[in-house]
Formats: sequence, C-alpha cells, structure tokens
Amino acid sequence: MQTARKSAGFTLIEIMVVVAIIAIMVGAVVLRIDFNNTGTTMRDNALRTQLLMELASDQAIYSRQQLGIRFHPKSYEFYILTANEAGEGEWTILEDDRLKFREIPVDMEFRVDISGIPIVLEELEDEIANVTDEDPIKPHVMFLSNGEMMPDFRIIMADSEGEHEYAIATGEVVPVVMESLN
Repeated sequence: MQTARKSAGFTLIEIMVVVAIIAIMVGAVVLRIDFNNTGTTMRDNALRTQLLMELASDQAIYSRQQLGIRFHPKSYEFYILTANEAGEGEWTILEDDRLKFREIPVDMEFRVDISGIPIVLEELEDEIANVTDEDPIKPHVMFLSNGEMMPDFRIIMADSEGEHEYAIATGEVVPVVMESLN
C-alpha cells in the first residue's frame, strides 16, 4: 500500500516569484533615493560661500585693499578696487583661485537683500553689456581694509525645488553667519 506524502516546503517557482517581487520593490526604492544628496550639497555650498566671504574680509585687512562680492542668479564673483589710468578707483574681477565660484551638481539660485531691500540680480554677461562710465559694475557687499563689511546683507541660497534654503547674513557677534531656513 502506497501512501501520499505532502510536501511541507515551497516550490522553486514560488520562491522565484517572491524574489522577483522583492527585486521590483527594492528597485522602486533605489530610484527614489537622491544620490546627489541635494541637502548636504546645498549646506556645504552655503558654508563654503560664508567662509569665502570671511576669507575675503581677512584678505582685505591683511593686504590693505578693498574687496567685494557681486551676486548673480546662479553665481558670484569677487572684486578688488584698483586704480585705473586716471588714478581713480575701479572695481575689477579678482583673479584668485581660492575665491572663485565653483559649480555644484544642484540647480540653485541666489536671492540678495541689501539693507533689507531685495536686489534684482542679472547674469554677468548682461551686466557687462550694459556697463557705462557713469554706471560701472560694483560689488553688492564690500570688505574694507579696516575690517568693516558693508552694507548689511542677507543672501538666500535655495535649490530649484525650494526644499533646501540657507541664509548667509551680516552677523552681530561674528562677521558672517549662516542659517538653515528649512
């Protein structure tokens, strides 16, 4: 007499179906992960900008020259006050690799308030095209050789989705402060 045995395990097909479902779910989760880590990139870039502004302020003191920074919608550049042929002061772009804007893999923008008034930012190429002798390009913020930073400012750095925003502003205790707005 032969008795039927019941199997207590899973078949190979059942195991393969479960593995396939798990693989699909893991794939969906991995696609949602932000590999660029936008938040960290934005925070690091805001901190770098703050530190560069402090460096420019220190450099202005030690070199006894006037420096400045001018912002554009997606970049900035540092300026130095030099004498032109007529002996008059003229702001020119500072060629210093330490104080250069560096592109980041995040689409971000700057918004600038000077003494509480929002400033309309233009691209550098547009500003250069509109330069006249009566209206030369000048920095938004100046770092003077006596240690002053003027005028009071607040720069907002935000990613294109507005999820990560950082403010860099005139400090009361330290010259430049950075804070997260989110």
